[in-house]
Amino acid sequence: MSDAYLAALATRRTHHAITNASSIPDEKLEVIIKQAVIHTPTAFNTQSGRAVLVTGAANTKLWNLISESALKGLEGEAKEIAIAKLTAFGGGYGSVMFFEDQAVIDEIAAKIPKYASHYSVWSTNSAGMLHIAVWTAFALEGLGASLQHSGAYSDELMRNIHKTFDLPSTWISTAIMPFGIPAGVPAAKTFLPIEDRVKTCSD
Repeated sequence: MSDAYLAALATRRTHHAITNASSIPDEKLEVIIKQAVIHTPTAFNTQSGRAVLVTGAANTKLWNLISESALKGLEGEAKEIAIAKLTAFGGGYGSVMFFEDQAVIDEIAAKIPKYASHYSVWSTNSAGMLHIAVWTAFALEGLGASLQHSGAYSDELMRNIHKTFDLPSTWISTAIMPFGIPAGVPAAKTFLPIEDRVKTCSD
């Protein structure tokens, strides 16, 4: 039974070149994201994960905000490379913005202070699981995506995103996933020796 699941994980790849088209309707995109949010595990069942699906004009608005911030201070070749990447991401069909609700994390930390210093790590673990759940489901539907980390962007940008999309200030961004039908085939992936990465102990 696990073979199908592992095959799905192998199907997921990073696609930077994506088109402004989707293999499934927006309603199906929303169902996938909702199911992933519902069923992704969280520490103490805090359910702190949040997601925002943006398509159409909203997606253009998002990447215009990101581009304006990311290109500040860049010159020459570095600026040209950044423009090419941002244009590709913004040219996709849509994006999923992922967040962790800091208010929820703070609430559980106050209730169970013994583990307060660990909640940020557990929140990060949960966020990663949510990212891979949506990403893999998208791949199975024929969509290409990549994971872009808003931590590289400014606090001002995140304030603008929250204001533009009317999001609670307690939602802390963990990643942005631009997606669309792939425009090409990704390069072959290489792997380090698995023997150096996984050990089995039976005694």
